[in-house]
Amino acid sequence: MIDPISKGIDDLGNSLLQALNNVQGIFGKELSVARPIQDNILQLIGNTPLIRLNRIGSEYSGVQFYLKAEFLNPTGSAKDRTAIAMYIDAERRGKLKKGMSVVLVGAGSSSVSFTWIGKVKGYPVYCLVPLHTSSERIQLLRSYGAEVTVTNEGDLSRLYDLAEEKAKKIGGWIPDEASNPANPNFHFKTTGPEIWRDLQGKVGAVISAPGSGGAITGIGRYLKSQDRRVKVIIAGKPNSPFMEYGKTDNPKERERIQLPAVYDPKLIDHYFHVNPDEALHLQADLYEKEGIFAGLTTGTVITGALRFSESLPESEKNERNPFNIVILSPDRD
Repeated sequence: MIDPISKGIDDLGNSLLQALNNVQGIFGKELSVARPIQDNILQLIGNTPLIRLNRIGSEYSGVQFYLKAEFLNPTGSAKDRTAIAMYIDAERRGKLKKGMSVVLVGAGSSSVSFTWIGKVKGYPVYCLVPLHTSSERIQLLRSYGAEVTVTNEGDLSRLYDLAEEKAKKIGGWIPDEASNPANPNFHFKTTGPEIWRDLQGKVGAVISAPGSGGAITGIGRYLKSQDRRVKVIIAGKPNSPFMEYGKTDNPKERERIQLPAVYDPKLIDHYFHVNPDEALHLQADLYEKEGIFAGLTTGTVITGALRFSESLPESEKNERNPFNIVILSPDRD
């Protein structure tokens, strides 16, 4: 989706827009800026804005919080990036060809994104979901175009076995975002550079609540490649494997914890455990104070960001040149 030429044009366009915004700021006039025509809906994936938080975290002087609004992707989640990256990679490698089908497991945001892009690209999509899946999620997947099969299985590994059987039978392709390097690589090429560009390189920290770990890995690698001082942070439930890994320095204990292959724990500087009640409180605060409705995961990430800001030394805080913390808001559900 994003080749070097397109990226260069995109960066030039954003530079011009920034220059026009600066002119507007100087003269106090509204400028009507034409937006380029998109060739198809898939080109709306990515380039999500950073939204400054004005009330949440305002008690921390010398620190500024920005929300990376991934919920503004077409299906409402960052998984649109993951899905388009893996579709492009599979097509280039010949793993996915015209006429083939896509076989998915589960009813989460990833399945929605893969189904939607499959519909746009013309690939039939089959989705296997466990028995306990809500009727609302099943209907959502079907409305996006998936053929949904509700199985009697609740075990995820068994679901993948069934998916393998289905794929072999119909000659289908199974995406695996937990092990496919196209996942973090796409965030390295797009999400990380977007953050760096929009803050003009003034990035103090980035924080996420990982699912596969692909986003924070790709973003973290890019930002640290630009400035090794950037802090990469994750927040999550205490019992998640990511948090379990961060709890211990014992190599043997860490070895037994199963982490997604795309996730690079060496990038992580800080871990913050957040319980569901804390996340719910910040999710509600985000709407009440900022007018932004986002998913519960965003509440988790904001909680972690506030805790991290409490630990910042005074030398890092400056009213005139604040320490910028980027909060990844992955979805609207």
